[in-house]
Parts: sequence; structure tokens; C-alpha cells
Amino acid sequence: MIDAKTIKKMAADLGADLCGIASVDRFKEAPRGFHPRDIYEGAESVIAFARRLPASSLNLKTRVPYTYTTEMLLSEVYKITVDLAWQLEKENIMAIPVPSVPYDYWDAENRTGKGILSLKHAGYLAGLGVFGKNTLLYNSRFGNMITLGAVLIDRKMKSDPIAEYKFCTDKCLLCIKKCPQKALNGVTVNQKLCREYSEVHNSRGFFIYTCSLCRTVCPKKNGLK
Repeated sequence: MIDAKTIKKMAADLGADLCGIASVDRFKEAPRGFHPRDIYEGAESVIAFARRLPASSLNLKTRVPYTYTTEMLLSEVYKITVDLAWQLEKENIMAIPVPSVPYDYWDAENRTGKGILSLKHAGYLAGLGVFGKNTLLYNSRFGNMITLGAVLIDRKMKSDPIAEYKFCTDKCLLCIKKCPQKALNGVTVNQKLCREYSEVHNSRGFFIYTCSLCRTVCPKKNGLK
């Protein structure tokens, strides 16, 4: 019978740098409509995984490499998500791929979107990391340089321990102070303010991520050294 160790090896073989598992019982605090069982009633476990984002693309005058890297990495995560679900189906396991986009919830006035499942919370509950004041998930090895994915399955698997390490100190407010839109308060992010500044189309019409300061200015962005 397939077990958690086998699933993690599958994910690693497909290219995942991190993988953890959380029982759906850990999602009791999920908002109504955004629980794993709101997606699939038979869900018993959530497999969360991540690919590492190369940090070299961050500190450049042009934002093109960062945009390109981010989009390519997201494509890789999508492929891992579908391929992992496909491999699990071959083992007679019901496996539901959960992407970050597209999603159903969109508040146009506030430019606020919510994925069908919060991948950051799935990663946290599966032991992949802890939240920073910039609202990003931090892993001990890779810091906030990760892109997340998830798959729901209809099998109960052993959950990984929730991470207990800490990244942000009480005194550090770099990400909050450096945000040009003042979109961070240490707990949440104002998506409207963030999107208005960081997601633009240039004069040629190409989509560009123009800001990643909340990620870049963190002294622990590459993990706990």
C-alpha cells in the first residue's frame, strides 16, 4: 500500500524541492467555502509541495528576469501538480490537483482574489514553513524563495509536524516599512494596493511584476543560515 514516504518520493522525482502532508482535520480554521472538502468531499489528506525560486533574478534593474522566472516556475509547479495527481490515480487514489490560479472568488472593487484553497496555509499545515510579516511562507532551507502547489487525496496519511522555527523578530519591520504602497501591516496584505503597483503592463503590452521588495529586503529571504 502506498504511504507518505512513497508520495514524497514521487513529488521529489517530479521536481519538487519540498513536500509535506497534512490531514484535512488540520484545516478547521479554513474560511467557509475554502476548506479542502469544499473542493472534494472525499478529501482526507492534503499533499503540499514547493519548488525553489532562484534568488538571482531579484536584484536587477530590469524586472523581466524576475517575471520570466516566476512565470516559468509557476508552470513547473502546475506540471508537478498534474503529474503527481496522475501518478496517484494509477495507484487507485483519488487525487485532485489544486492550482493557485484560476480561482472563483474575485472582489473587483478591492482587487482581492482567493484561491480555491490557500496554498500558503496548506504549506504551513503540512510542515513546509511558517508565515512572515510579509504574509509569505518561509521555509528553513529556502526562506521565502518558494512557489507552492497542492494535491488533495482520498486517503488518510501521516501528517508532518508543523514547523516551530521563527523567521521574523519582533523588532524587524523591514518589509512593512519598505513597501512603497504601505500594503502590509504584519498580518495581512492589501491586495488592491499591492496589485496596483506590482502588476502592470508595459508600453509593449507585456505583463511585468514590477515589485518584490517584501521578498527581497528580508535578511532571511534565503533561509536560516
